[in-house]
Amino acid sequence: MGLLNKIIFGVLNATDKKKKKSFIKIWNRGLVISKDCVGLKFKVYQGLKFINIVVSEDMVGYKFGEFAPTRVRHEYKKKRLKLKK
Repeated sequence: MGLLNKIIFGVLNATDKKKKKSFIKIWNRGLVISKDCVGLKFKVYQGLKFINIVVSEDMVGYKFGEFAPTRVRHEYKKKRLKLKK
């Protein structure tokens, strides 16, 4: 929790224009979302790119990694039925 508090403290001390537009980049997906994070914008590292997340009250207590999936969902291709003439 100490690392996340330092990050949030730095963002809250920034000017209002910068605070509203800026995202906070997070590489550690194991950080727990606290009440101080509500309303802030985060970019969580997925492995190849960053996923944009806006924290709401329902997310408090969960980890950032739960909202940025790392696995690609595999779906089998459906066979097309050929119509005989």
